[in-house]
Amino acid sequence: MTATTIMSTDVVTIKPDASIAKALQLMCIHSVHNLPVVDDEGTFLGLFSLRRLSRELLPKAAKLNESSLMMHINFMPDGTDELLERLGKIGQQPVSDLLEPASQICLCAPDIALPELLQLLFHSPTSLPVVVVEGEKRKLAGMVSNWDVLTKLTINLLGHKCTDPCSSEKKKKES
Repeated sequence: MTATTIMSTDVVTIKPDASIAKALQLMCIHSVHNLPVVDDEGTFLGLFSLRRLSRELLPKAAKLNESSLMMHINFMPDGTDELLERLGKIGQQPVSDLLEPASQICLCAPDIALPELLQLLFHSPTSLPVVVVEGEKRKLAGMVSNWDVLTKLTINLLGHKCTDPCSSEKKKKES
């Protein structure tokens, strides 16, 4: 099993100059947490994520340094109006202003073996997916999340083909 057999290939992408508001709209429509940012040739440039956006929506005092993110901030007067104001300002920026740092993104080739892929997912400092790229130009081929691995392994374990074995089990329990 390789990244090619596990990865999601129907990945929704966005251009670097698209607004963050447009990215959020795409994420809502397609129920995704991450959008690969690609140029006109399909070259992977970076990853726009809800994780990174969440950090930007925090009050300024909570972003003074990374360790401050772990402090209790419930004393800060920050209502819905302030949050919506920050989101409005951020929403007009291009997604290229708010990409995940390169150090947080794991890249791999399509032919990487499952054990190496699992190692990349395990050692990732965040729960971001592994981005699968082809060639020196880093053309986006797909992405692999922990969910992709779980789904593929469950299909193989159960010995039958279905698109999402986890959701079919849920349906059985609801019946």
